Amino acid sequence: MTQATTAYEPGSKPMEKSPEEAENTDATLRVANEDTAAPASEKRTTEEVRQGHTGDHVRYILIASIAGIAFVFAILLALYVF
Repeated sequence: MTQATTAYEPGSKPMEKSPEEAENTDATLRVANEDTAAPASEKRTTEEVRQGHTGDHVRYILIASIAGIAFVFAILLALYVF
């Protein structure tokens, strides 16, 4: 895939597109298989495929959120009772 890098000149005519560029102006972008295919196939077990990355301290965010909700409910209950 080649890209033309030219500076914008006011008043100039738009550049003609090559046939490859013209076909990619539809709603979907088509990419050749050799551009996306991995060089070697990966062999993974079922366990490896199912594993995901939780990360970003999700358990701490969950604990803090539940504690915050409990705190808000306690305040609302106190306001309702008194």
